[in-house]
Amino acid sequence: MSDLFLDIGNTAVKWHFEGGYDSRLMADFTIELLPEADLVFVSCVGDKALLVGLDNVIFAKSQASFKNFKSAYEAPEDLGVDRFLVMIAAVDKNPNQDLLVIDAGSALTFDLVLANGEHQGGLIMPGLGVLRRSFAPFSSDSKNLVLNSTADNTTDSWAFGTAQMLMSVINAQIEQHQQNLSNLKILLTGGDAKMIALRLKYPVAIEPNLVLDGLALIAQSRNI
Repeated sequence: MSDLFLDIGNTAVKWHFEGGYDSRLMADFTIELLPEADLVFVSCVGDKALLVGLDNVIFAKSQASFKNFKSAYEAPEDLGVDRFLVMIAAVDKNPNQDLLVIDAGSALTFDLVLANGEHQGGLIMPGLGVLRRSFAPFSSDSKNLVLNSTADNTTDSWAFGTAQMLMSVINAQIEQHQQNLSNLKILLTGGDAKMIALRLKYPVAIEPNLVLDGLALIAQSRNI
């Protein structure tokens, strides 16, 4: 039986099938791009209408626990399914390890998971794109992440300022958690992960496909 793993985000669609990965921006995606599969496991925080006409779809849902992972949420179903999948994959790949999982996409999320698999909760903030479109007079779609301290024009002032905001909060979160957990491992995922990792003060492990890896774990659990 062939399984397709599909991640529908707010700006892009990614999928994994038989060892291969592919992705498209939301505006460029159609279901005709997807390979034929017996079952389609889906993480969707975006538009479900993109899947109209697709058969044998199983939507992943956040759970109170999965293998060694235990959610901190009182209402586990309220945890974003993408965050849930990222964490179960992170725990599976890094057993007995304190983890700070950072997902840098349309939203910037932080989740702390202890070595015993217990989720301590997390934070949600605007990602770089949302941040740069948050104030209409200066709105920008620029993805440049330049950390200059000052600028002599409004366009660069907004670009440098939003870059400083994003990087400062990420560095601050890492520093805060490392003070409490000396053996902490930092995992970075999401569309902006590589760009951010180059500018961080701290070493991180880049895991670009944790949502899809989490979907594969869900599929495996159904076959046990």
